[in-house]
Amino acid sequence: MKRWMCVWFVLPMLLAAGETDVVATKYGGWEECYEFSAPKKKIKALMVLDVGARLIQYSLDGENILFDPEDSRGKTLAKNKENFWTGGYQIDVGPEMRGIPPHKDLWAGPWNAAQRGGQGPVLARSGNDSVLGVRLTKRVSIDANGVLSVAQSIENVAEKDLNYCLWDRTLCEGGGYSLIPLNPKSRFKAGWCWGTYDAKLPGGWAYNGDTPESPNVKVMDGVLVTHCFGKHSKLGTDSDAGWIAYARGKMLFIKQFPVDPKGNYTDGGIVVANYWSERVAELEPISPEVVLKPGANYAFDEKWYLIALDEAVDSHEKARKLVGMVEGVVKK
Repeated sequence: MKRWMCVWFVLPMLLAAGETDVVATKYGGWEECYEFSAPKKKIKALMVLDVGARLIQYSLDGENILFDPEDSRGKTLAKNKENFWTGGYQIDVGPEMRGIPPHKDLWAGPWNAAQRGGQGPVLARSGNDSVLGVRLTKRVSIDANGVLSVAQSIENVAEKDLNYCLWDRTLCEGGGYSLIPLNPKSRFKAGWCWGTYDAKLPGGWAYNGDTPESPNVKVMDGVLVTHCFGKHSKLGTDSDAGWIAYARGKMLFIKQFPVDPKGNYTDGGIVVANYWSERVAELEPISPEVVLKPGANYAFDEKWYLIALDEAVDSHEKARKLVGMVEGVVKK
């Protein structure tokens, strides 16, 4: 009993000492934003409500791991008729291979938010989307070590049963190396599958799990290590580890997410995907597809970590050596 009393007394003292902070702000022409910070770790994150409450920055000592294109800053659906690329992280609705109808308001429309005090969290909600019949919610907070808790959920606001999954699409600055542990009991012959784009397909992508290959990709002691740079490409795995990591320069970005061994992963059997081009590396954890009764919701929660490295990662071999560090972080 005394231990619990001690915890409750210490926590307010830590928060009051400036361990974390969340403030309303503006950025790049966007009017409604929230900045999350862990000052002692020099880590900051930025959520922009104007374009889907997406996280557009997650930075360490001023260097942003997320893709934040300058030519898209300040753009909104209300101001721009043409499509624009906002970058950063957004939670989407899948499965991708089904070819879900376009849903611009969910993806990049304005969201509403409420904050509890000066340390967060921030609870952001989309409007009710008439196209898909759902509403999306994010609850974001930061701790003293700069770890982001990103709680994502989908709610059925229609009058019929719906089948969807949640699809995290996080665009990072390109050129780094991704790490995904392979499932020793994978449904794929090679442990992973290669994506081929075809505009005629409902979701645009088909996957080959028999003989995937790419000069960007190496399988190294059970880990898929990918140099995320070059012609636009995509791969997927049914990894059961519950994390994907991305090393760029002297930063290591880790996304930890739940995996359901009995889940219905209908996006080609993929649990996590990785897309890349000359500009970006996209990290894509995917939830199982679930049946949502009217009024029901489903949550898919993540933790994000940003860690400073002693030396820059510039090879598959250097990236592979980081796996022990990642495992130590996610097992805490």
